[in-house]
Amino acid sequence: MLSLNRLPWLNLRGYPARTAALVAIAALMSSVLFGGTLLVRGIREGLETTRSRLGADILVTPTEAANEFDAQNVLVQAEPGYFYMPADTLDAVAAVPGVEATSPQLFLASAKASCCSGHYQIIAFDPGSDFVIQPWITDTLADADLGPLGIIVGSNVALTDGDDFRLFDNDYHVVGQFAATGSTLDNAIYTDFDTAKVLIASSVAKGLNKYGDVDTDNVVSSVLVRVAPGHDAAAVAADIASQVDGVSVATSASMVAGITDSLDRISDTVGILVGVVWVIGLVMTVLVFGMLINERKREFACLVAMGAARGTLSRIVVRESVAANLGGGVLGVVIAGVGLGAFRGAVSQGLNVGFVLPGLGALATLAGLALAAAILAAGMSTWIGVRILNRMDTSLLLQEGE
Repeated sequence: MLSLNRLPWLNLRGYPARTAALVAIAALMSSVLFGGTLLVRGIREGLETTRSRLGADILVTPTEAANEFDAQNVLVQAEPGYFYMPADTLDAVAAVPGVEATSPQLFLASAKASCCSGHYQIIAFDPGSDFVIQPWITDTLADADLGPLGIIVGSNVALTDGDDFRLFDNDYHVVGQFAATGSTLDNAIYTDFDTAKVLIASSVAKGLNKYGDVDTDNVVSSVLVRVAPGHDAAAVAADIASQVDGVSVATSASMVAGITDSLDRISDTVGILVGVVWVIGLVMTVLVFGMLINERKREFACLVAMGAARGTLSRIVVRESVAANLGGGVLGVVIAGVGLGAFRGAVSQGLNVGFVLPGLGALATLAGLALAAAILAAGMSTWIGVRILNRMDTSLLLQEGE
């Protein structure tokens, strides 16, 4: 039985082209709004995660590595690489005033060959002095123990053979996988110095080490520095650069500076895009809905002649508008969410910034805001429609068809 409560849904179903146009506009508005805010939020999440993972205030590397290692870009676009400097650099850095703690690291890059499961950056840390990677293990992997030939892999490292990972024709045991950071840290393999020495020896034996031979007991690749309280990291970094020969120095602030600048530019661009698309979509929704109400004047006039109150007509208009915009809003949120989730790696590479999807709570909040914007558009288009209905002279409209 036909009722005024069912009439809005029957109207939407009965005019699929008209309904599809309203839903498409609402979907466009909500997908841009949700996708844009999610993009900026995801980049911020990636930046904060990367900052927390850096752990050290200063990174010291050999000067000779400058042409293959750029601290400004290493977190977002670095190719796996490795380089070495004398191990006594560690003591020289530790002797600089303002340095509270130091810890060495050894680097290696796996080969693009059948001997390795993939081409990845290998980072070894010293468990006796490390204050960066072991906290990651504690936070994300609880009490994971590397043990002999044990490795931990980043979130982007593909695991295809169970817990075994092949590097330079030797099998290593994967004891855990870190959560995503949205940076090149996700493409790395982490291990201790004992395993790193086996890896380096294997790379030398297979002729896949660019240095030919490496005395692993007397070299390090980098020195991580924690600055003592009350000292300025930039000032201590300058002192290290002037007092220790053959090194290049970068602070954690400078390492994320490029990401921060990119984030600011992206935020501004996305904000403008969202604003322009939303305003255009709102204007289109109001115009389309106003035109549709104008075309349906005789329909509404007949309902009034049959005894329907103008308030009832207003409720019909409101329900149609809210249903179309809410349906389009949900569709837009799903499209944007699935798209960014499926292609977050490509987004990160394309923008040269880290991208990490926020938690479910943040996703729900952003989706709610996008749907609220769709409802707002429905409210404004309804307001136009109701004004048209209130000015309508039903008797004259009915006479036009006689």
